[in-house]
Amino acid sequence: MKGVDTSGQNIGRYRLLEKIGEGGMGVVHLATDPQGRQVAVKVLRPGVASDQTALRRLAREVDSMRRVRSPHVAEIVDADVTAEPPYVVTQYVPGRTLEQTVRDRGPLKVHQLQRLATGLAAALSAIHDAGIIHRDLKPGNVMFLDNGEPVVIDFGIAQGVDATRLTATGLVIGTPGYLAPEIIEGEDAAAPADVHSWASTIAYAATGRAPFGSGTFESIFYKIMEGKPDLDGVPPALLPLVRAAMARNPAERPTAQALVGLTSRLDVERTMVDSPSAPRTKPLTAVIAPPPPANPRDFRGQLPPVAPPPAYGRQQPYAQRPQPAPPRERPPEPPKPEGPKPYGLYRLLSFMLLAGAVGLAMVLPSIAVVVVVVVMLILRVADRAHQSLTSKRTRRGPKPSDVAGVIVRSPFSVVRGGLTMALISPIAILAGVVVLVIALAAKSEMTIARALSFSAAAFIITTCVGPGSEPSRRQLSRIWGAVAPRRERAWIVVGVVGLLVFFLVSFSLSQTPELRPFDFPVFKHDLPHLRHQLRKLFGN
Repeated sequence: MKGVDTSGQNIGRYRLLEKIGEGGMGVVHLATDPQGRQVAVKVLRPGVASDQTALRRLAREVDSMRRVRSPHVAEIVDADVTAEPPYVVTQYVPGRTLEQTVRDRGPLKVHQLQRLATGLAAALSAIHDAGIIHRDLKPGNVMFLDNGEPVVIDFGIAQGVDATRLTATGLVIGTPGYLAPEIIEGEDAAAPADVHSWASTIAYAATGRAPFGSGTFESIFYKIMEGKPDLDGVPPALLPLVRAAMARNPAERPTAQALVGLTSRLDVERTMVDSPSAPRTKPLTAVIAPPPPANPRDFRGQLPPVAPPPAYGRQQPYAQRPQPAPPRERPPEPPKPEGPKPYGLYRLLSFMLLAGAVGLAMVLPSIAVVVVVVVMLILRVADRAHQSLTSKRTRRGPKPSDVAGVIVRSPFSVVRGGLTMALISPIAILAGVVVLVIALAAKSEMTIARALSFSAAAFIITTCVGPGSEPSRRQLSRIWGAVAPRRERAWIVVGVVGLLVFFLVSFSLSQTPELRPFDFPVFKHDLPHLRHQLRKLFGN
């Protein structure tokens, strides 16, 4: 993603320091806010940023995530899904991920496991209470604070990250080894899917191994569908909860809220010796219940009643749902995303138009100034309309009345754009005046009309590229993107526009500037007198 992968750049109000992560949906940067506080900025990739459906979903989830308040969740700080590129800002959590900790130091001790299990369950409970689903809970998305408490990161925006395509029409959302079986079957993610991922994450922390292996995703999916996790090494006190959370039927899994109470009441120290070589044949008990049977389905009666998950679309009853055969052939690869737009060529085209406007100013300075001001105003109004329309459609989807609403509000947008340009125009006027004074004071026999043409050119350049011109330039880039969305067509447009601008500039250099239709008396009387005074002042 060009323009955001190197340190020292800005995204919105945030200054990027370094890249700290990367996934299928975007690149995560360590950044600082205007107050100097560190945050994590996730910048979406161009393929995601161009998907309006994905942006609408992201905007709704960002609104929901703002309501999540938990010490075990990295909170949303800011977001702008209508920016170019879109980005999401979250609390920065320094430290190591669970995946790094286990890889470098081995499985967690039993007291650490209980703390992890309770903290992750509390995080999921807070997320589910806000009406959202994490979708990608895994060891790489769990951080440890200095005090040992776990914090869940990258929640609610995980859809699309590490996605694996199963069929030509279906996507599995999440990381293969930590998916719930219903997700593999193609159902929408619901709260029980996060609980299944919780169990897989705890199993990894306890054993140092992915519970369903690390081979091809076909073999991993087969083990998940068959309910055959490798749980050898999970402490007996946690084993019943992990098995229950991995139940094949989503309705049989405990809720995240129930897991908080169950894990916090476990007496892991009385149920296991930390040494891995300690015999496991003596009775092991937990304070919350008698020793559970090995069969996970017999554990259901020992857990609090769990309501079935909410229905997401039409679903067959679980008992009637056909069980798919394990995948045997590698599915087709997902289509490659289209390449990024040639923004460099768009900037070149915009520069060519600026050169053409300067060339017009050399021949008809008054008309050139009026044309440029009107065009910049139209672009500014169009940019504002585009931003407003995109923001509304992102939040609540497109409606037939959207365009009509933009048209109705256009007079107010024109007035607002005109006032904004009036506020920033003194800078361009000052640039034009400075150039005019220099031209009049020069020793050359430059005519008043030529001096005014140079002044008009300075005004035009400052208006087009100076402070406050970004909205107009942004909208012009959108126009180029619509006219020439691919590099091949953009080069054709560059050739055509470049040829026209070349002839215009060549013609303007050989012509005498014409001040009409704005040939004011001040140009004929006052400016010659001003030139005489300036040359006298500077000893010319």
